[in-house]
Amino acid sequence: MRSPVVLISIFRESLIGGVAVHSSNLYERLRENGLPVERIDFAFVFRRPLFLRRFWIVFKVGYRLLKLRLTGARIFHFHASNRALMFYLYAPLLKLLGARILLSLHSGVGYDKWLTRNPRYHTINKVMLRLLDQLIFMNPEESERIRKRYPFLAERIKTVNPFIAPPDAAVPPIDLAPAATFRMATIGVWEQRYNVEEAVRAAVKFQRELAVPVSLTVLQSTIREQPDYRKRIEAEIEAARATITVEVLEDRNDILSILARHDVFIRPSLLDSYGLCVAESLLVGTPAIATNVCRRCSTALLYPQGDMEVLHQHLQRVWDQREEPRQRLLAATEDSFYGYLQVYNSFGLSTDNQLQEV
Repeated sequence: MRSPVVLISIFRESLIGGVAVHSSNLYERLRENGLPVERIDFAFVFRRPLFLRRFWIVFKVGYRLLKLRLTGARIFHFHASNRALMFYLYAPLLKLLGARILLSLHSGVGYDKWLTRNPRYHTINKVMLRLLDQLIFMNPEESERIRKRYPFLAERIKTVNPFIAPPDAAVPPIDLAPAATFRMATIGVWEQRYNVEEAVRAAVKFQRELAVPVSLTVLQSTIREQPDYRKRIEAEIEAARATITVEVLEDRNDILSILARHDVFIRPSLLDSYGLCVAESLLVGTPAIATNVCRRCSTALLYPQGDMEVLHQHLQRVWDQREEPRQRLLAATEDSFYGYLQVYNSFGLSTDNQLQEV
């Protein structure tokens, strides 16, 4: 039996978020391709159990990692945002036992910037990051900044795209029929950063200027919430219902199926590290319009945040093309699964020739 890749992360069954989606898709794609993989979910950190309960869970995670290593697992792949606590806790023992250690950092604000604000982690990293066989970032500019910060890591830093497509069985059919109503969608959290009100205003503007029936689905996560902001946006949504149909859905796991039922997706965020939902929309054939605040998918339609005229022009373009057959809009090179396979293969995970050549 081949030794498995061990993924140490959070997963979508336990917590909704970009890291969870990324890790879950990676796990499921490895399984889909018949590759050996185990996963360890540390979402308990975000649930804040009592101290003794937390200590017991930490012990159980450590025991399982130790058992996997002693029974042949060699590649241990940690996923984290900025505070890579599980990596700091378990990597030294695993490295001592001869494991190959990988760390993927999913930093929303930029890891180099975050380290400047949290210098004690920079100091810790001067020791802890030496344990790594590979440090993986989702942004090429960020990779370069960390190479300069930690020269000893320069040859061990790799960049992969943030998005991993789910298994084929999880991708809904791309067969949406044209309708008289322009069906829009947006995704956010109940906080200012995701700026969903701009999508609401764009939908109202489109209906007013073109006299086209418009519906808007607002997908919101409750993982974080700014109460005053939520109250203000709910009032704006209620006012918009005078002219358009607005549906608010919270904490949904069927994002792909929902996006596939819409004509266009709007990502009006003030700040993003990439915007996985933009890639998800394009994957199911739904055109995506997004602010140009970060690196985006190559086929997304971009606009300067706050520029309602450019956003409106993009919406009109999508509306005018609604009769064209739908197809996947995500470029194949923007699916990072095979980038991860290359990393794993370099550390001894053998795959068949077909997978290596993709």
